[in-house]
Amino acid sequence: MRKVVIAVAVSTAMALGALTPAPALAWNDQGHMAVGDIAYDTLVARDPKAVAAIVAIMQGHPDRARFDKRLAGLTGKARERRLFALMAVWPDDTRGSPNDHPDWHYALKLVSPSRFVLPFTAGKAEKAFAEQLAIARDVKAPRAQRAIALCWLMHIVGDQHQPLHAGHWLSWDYPKSDRAGSLAFVRREKGAPPVDMHELWDSAPNRVAASNEAGAEAIAATVEKAHPRPARVADPSAALKGWERESWVLAKGVAYRDGALARSPDKAKAPVLPAGYMAKMRSVADARVATAGYRLADVLALVR
Repeated sequence: MRKVVIAVAVSTAMALGALTPAPALAWNDQGHMAVGDIAYDTLVARDPKAVAAIVAIMQGHPDRARFDKRLAGLTGKARERRLFALMAVWPDDTRGSPNDHPDWHYALKLVSPSRFVLPFTAGKAEKAFAEQLAIARDVKAPRAQRAIALCWLMHIVGDQHQPLHAGHWLSWDYPKSDRAGSLAFVRREKGAPPVDMHELWDSAPNRVAASNEAGAEAIAATVEKAHPRPARVADPSAALKGWERESWVLAKGVAYRDGALARSPDKAKAPVLPAGYMAKMRSVADARVATAGYRLADVLALVR
């Protein structure tokens, strides 16, 4: 009887843990802005009318002053491209405001064995994507609402290409989940300070640069060259679940190594990452940023 009680208690804890809110950030600023840069590069070549429509809609953004300040001194296509980059990161910039929606940033499913008995999804990214796309495409909707929706679309697409926004771990060591890796600590190398897995992956595409803008441009230039543009997505309005599934597979097999990756809930005991992990992570992150940018362009092409 005692074993049954313990099992029930653990199952309950795990069930609650599966619904534990996850961190709101995905790629850091450089990664998100690079997704915006790549989307612009793709869209301006394929569908300049869509670019013009988006730029016009953004004139009605309620936070326009913030954008104008960061766009000062830029004109023409350089200004448009930077606008796309800033749009992609705006949902992180607006944290704490009425437009902040922490649970729109992720759609997490367990990658640990407990997924078979707890097949839940934590987060509302899928629902938010569908709702914001409908608003962005509605020519009768207020321009301010359409502008906000566009920013969220750009951000959600970027978020859902980060593996740890699609998969997380729950086990005896993490009975309330590891919060998308934010409670699982590792070290990049011997003697390095501990870092949580979520932050590790958020920063994976980052380049050393004088500013986030310069870092984003460096990422975009590198990954566009390494990863040519694929064929257009047939129906981008219905494709998010498939993109999330790709990220889930990467979370399971690459980020967590099917559970074999050594990590610790105790910072002081954070183990060193195995050889080759950092290089593999950067390779995956670069490919996901490139793919997100190309796919985002297909989503934005639906807006007029």
